[in-house]
Amino acid sequence: MRKYAQAILIWMLIIPLAILNGGLRENVLNKLGDIALPLSGIILSICILLVAFILIPKIKNCNKGDYLVFGLIWFILTNLFDLSMYLSEDGGLVDLLNSYNFLSGNLWILVVFTTLVAPTLVAKIKKMI
Repeated sequence: MRKYAQAILIWMLIIPLAILNGGLRENVLNKLGDIALPLSGIILSICILLVAFILIPKIKNCNKGDYLVFGLIWFILTNLFDLSMYLSEDGGLVDLLNSYNFLSGNLWILVVFTTLVAPTLVAKIKKMI
């Protein structure tokens, strides 16, 4: 159980990075035009991978299934967090689902896919499994 709590704590470190990324997009990247939203998604995905690369190896005594569960937990928490942001702005589930439309330039699908695979990917790269 402790390792799952550690995985959740690591995920919680991603929240401030996501908020900072949103600020970067709104205050800097938007000046670049249509590339801002996809670039923001790429930046956040890289941040997630870096956090995972640094911190996932700190969780000891894990097997392949644990890393898969970590990714699933991160995926669920990321979507719940994003949904809560939409709800706080009088949006809802439809807005969350619309953010998955990469044809609009939104690479949110890349971000949530990254949260899903990052723990297992890091474990494989670092030969922990």
